[in-house]
Amino acid sequence: MKINTAVIAGALASALALGMPASPAHAQTIASKIELLGAPASLEFTGLRMRDQNGLLNVQAEVTNRDNRPHTAYYRVKWMDETGFQVWDDEPWKPLLINGEQKLTLQIVSPTTKARDFAIQFSATINKSLSTSDSPYMGR
Repeated sequence: MKINTAVIAGALASALALGMPASPAHAQTIASKIELLGAPASLEFTGLRMRDQNGLLNVQAEVTNRDNRPHTAYYRVKWMDETGFQVWDDEPWKPLLINGEQKLTLQIVSPTTKARDFAIQFSATINKSLSTSDSPYMGR
């Protein structure tokens, strides 16, 4: 997963706006907020923003399809308090269809004011092969 400096700076600015510590040990990055289930072949998170609005966390996550074909993926969010304890039941998986060369922005709002942190669980239907072949369709 590629993460550019501007995106990291934006995530850090968002963390500062929420009152999170700015020390390197606590700096927020896209990678720290995304739990990949597998290694997506063509999909990647290219942006992440968050803010507190009326006590609820608002999250915008940008997913980019680097392929020219459409890809399907699924995501859900784990909502946690400032100590990392989950404060809401597991959400159902939500489907995504991302067309070729498309950027899609997910708009996500926490279901409770107790949520102060989050992790996005993400699963693509086509993942990179773990074998020596580059084909994501191995085994068909």
